[in-house]
Amino acid sequence: MADNPLTPSERARVGLWLRLARCYNLAMRDLRAGLREECTMPQFDVLAQLERSPEGLTFSALSEKLLVTAGNLTGIVDRLEKQGLARRETNPADRRQTFIKLTDKGREYCDKIIPQHTHDIAKLFGGLSDNAVQNLRADLEQLSTMLSKQVEHAET
Repeated sequence: MADNPLTPSERARVGLWLRLARCYNLAMRDLRAGLREECTMPQFDVLAQLERSPEGLTFSALSEKLLVTAGNLTGIVDRLEKQGLARRETNPADRRQTFIKLTDKGREYCDKIIPQHTHDIAKLFGGLSDNAVQNLRADLEQLSTMLSKQVEHAET
């Protein structure tokens, strides 16, 4: 790489990536600590998605929403099932299809931990002005749109 040094523009983009990664890691460390006594962050993510989908989700649909492979979800769902928070249901019309759904206990659990986690997020970013929050949201939405288009283009 010494023969091909980064341009100032490229260096700025690498710096952007490093700052995004640092902010993400710091935020996740804090948010994980808030959930530590309740569940893991991956378990929370699954529960929150299931809470938004009372009809349940297939492993495939859940993996798309969480941007992880369905295989990664198997162990998480197994643990949630053992805790009585989620259950698998086979589609009677297509026995090859399995839905993951919250149990009543899982819904009650979500009613407790989702507001707590939401409050933790609001507190985490409480030091930012409303204007800074709006600007960051807009900039990150633009970044997300651009990255999504790049992924879609790469997949075609």
